[in-house]
Amino acid sequence: MPLEVGAVWRYAITSDDGRRGEGVVSVDGVDYGGPKDAVLEYRIREELLDGTIWSWEGREAKRVALEQEEIDDRTGRVLTEEAYDPPITVVDERAERLAVGAAWPEVFVGTSPNAKGHPKSKRGEAKWQVESLTDQVSVPAGTFTCLRLRRAQKHHPPLISWYAKGVGLVKQQGAGPLGDQTLALVMARLP
Repeated sequence: MPLEVGAVWRYAITSDDGRRGEGVVSVDGVDYGGPKDAVLEYRIREELLDGTIWSWEGREAKRVALEQEEIDDRTGRVLTEEAYDPPITVVDERAERLAVGAAWPEVFVGTSPNAKGHPKSKRGEAKWQVESLTDQVSVPAGTFTCLRLRRAQKHHPPLISWYAKGVGLVKQQGAGPLGDQTLALVMARLP
């Protein structure tokens, strides 16, 4: 997953209800983790059909993990905010996680603020599986050999992601705030 400030990916988006559009994912800047650590976090902006998802992702060895997320509607109004402890996986390229059939659970606590200043925390669990290391995926940007990952989480549609080395996310099913969008790469501009 090439995380560098200035990286931009454009996607053709199709929603389950037939809407179509274009989306942009960009690495807009860097921030530093909370007071307990000084981990460099990349600020990612995803402009999708229903609004914007802001995420703060960090790199740990060969793993990219999501620290915090904010979802805004098309007017910029914040719909949800959540911080994850420990950070949840976006993509994991460690050797033990790069074998077809590799599967692992991931447990985390998601904490959201509320209007009265009393954060709400809830336990979450995701189940990961590596479905392929050599999927041939054709999208408007071309044909890529991809790693295919499946992330299943209770009460959410499965998230299936195809990543190409040196390019990043090529295709994703189950994207967006409601998990109802499919992204297909149109163009990647990497610094």
